[in-house]
Amino acid sequence: MKLRMCVLLVPALLAAGCGPLEEQDAAAPVVDELTGQVLQEATTKYDMHRLLEDSDVTGGLAITPAQVQQFLQQQGSYLAGYTDPFYGKTAATLIVERSRASNINPLYMLARIQGESSLIQSGTSNNLSKATGCGCPDSSGCDAQYVGFGKQVECAAKKMRGYLTDLEAGRPTISGWKVGVTKATLDPCSVKPVNMATAALYTYTPWVGAYATQCGRTTVGGSSLMASIYNRYKTAYAWPSSDAGCYSGTVDATVPEASCVQSSSDAIWRQCLSGTFTAGSTVKPSNCSVSFPYCQSTRLGRGVPTRTCVQTSSTAWQQCGAEGVWRSAPGAGTTGVGPMGACYAVYAL
Repeated sequence: MKLRMCVLLVPALLAAGCGPLEEQDAAAPVVDELTGQVLQEATTKYDMHRLLEDSDVTGGLAITPAQVQQFLQQQGSYLAGYTDPFYGKTAATLIVERSRASNINPLYMLARIQGESSLIQSGTSNNLSKATGCGCPDSSGCDAQYVGFGKQVECAAKKMRGYLTDLEAGRPTISGWKVGVTKATLDPCSVKPVNMATAALYTYTPWVGAYATQCGRTTVGGSSLMASIYNRYKTAYAWPSSDAGCYSGTVDATVPEASCVQSSSDAIWRQCLSGTFTAGSTVKPSNCSVSFPYCQSTRLGRGVPTRTCVQTSSTAWQQCGAEGVWRSAPGAGTTGVGPMGACYAVYAL
């Protein structure tokens, strides 16, 4: 994926994000050797073995399109007034919908877009067609099937979900990154990821870059740039805190406080209260903020857990979603992923 830099920072964010990379002449800015863009300075640097937490990449369940829209307006982004002609939806809506469809944090996606194309803080449409750098190798142009803002967001979300799915299953990613296993980046640096988020980031962008405490070229933004931008954006807006609730293996995401989940393991209802799931009951609690029950499948003749994917005709697939509602999942048969993320189980005709 193309590496693009953190640029056009508003003054209010400078203290929290971009500051000095190293002692250097102010008249000689560092220019990224891959993109030709100026690398901004960073006052905070990150551990190259632990760039972000897993919840940073998969959280954000409570973030809404309206909040992302407000953030884009705050940043003076061109995207604040953009509607994708292919999808007929606003940039803010696509960022949230396409991210959540793969159980990826919309806030991470905002950082990815800024790091790859500068669009979050740019008032111009430059790089719109390659917003996330997905399908855009450094050695060539972008794959035609991924050209366009909405397609870029969807591509980036699906790529990250695929990497995480491999890592969750104990497998290395497509390029060989795995938690606890040392591998060389292109800087080169020897990195041993301590969590899945970090391994997935290096799979997407195999450079440490200028924003890490160890190693990393000062002339490349790299994956450490994602940590820098993400952490600035995290504190630059009053994002909802409800997704600090409870991680659910059934939903494969962090669910908000007071949400209720019917467990895929035993069909027992458990509610997230004060950051912890209750012991459970066979009866659904009455005060759920959102619920994830089994969906009743006419085709299977029984209830199935959230995220289950079922083929209902030769051309149609559905996935069990929140509130027991079946959601269209056209790619589930080939990708194993639907609007709720990776399929819990797959039932083809």
